[in-house]
Amino acid sequence: MLTKVLAIEWAQEGLRVNAIAPGYVRTGLLMDLVEQKKIDFESLKRRTPQGRLGTPEEIAQMAVFLASDLSSHVTGQVIGVDGGWTAYGYI
Repeated sequence: MLTKVLAIEWAQEGLRVNAIAPGYVRTGLLMDLVEQKKIDFESLKRRTPQGRLGTPEEIAQMAVFLASDLSSHVTGQVIGVDGGWTAYGYI
């Protein structure tokens, strides 16, 4: 809701407010947890419709898009970058 409220309040000032909601991202921290057997990597991949975890670069690409003029009419959005995790539903 904060994203939506701020987008409404600041739109007239020419400011856009959006949020990136990443899913599981293959980072050093996540892979450390996999090695410690605190996270089941294969289970995460099976649960994600694209069958893989995201990369830090993919999250960064969304940030670059949102900062660019290509997204000039996008505001008040929470954008999932999660390989379809949220589309699959909550389990």
